[in-house]
Amino acid sequence: MGGTSDESCMEEYIAADGKKRKRRKQKCNAGQTKRVFSGEEIAKGAAKIAGGIGALIGGVKLNKKYGLVDKTKEALGIQRKGGSVKRTVKKRK
Repeated sequence: MGGTSDESCMEEYIAADGKKRKRRKQKCNAGQTKRVFSGEEIAKGAAKIAGGIGALIGGVKLNKKYGLVDKTKEALGIQRKGGSVKRTVKKRK
């Protein structure tokens, strides 16, 4: 996946010790290195995602059962008052 190092991409320079050296020109046929994940890394990532989803579902269920978010807001004094008001429209006959 890396870039090629043919002669058109090489440049000569004088190193700190005074000798002539060759190096690849910057961004000349430069390819991106590709990250390869092992099976163990993939399994760890999947476990983290599954754990996060499980915690989210558990939190939602607890909030529905006990109303934890509303109780916390009340205790901190940040209960929202008001909000959007839905207007019902009567149908005309």
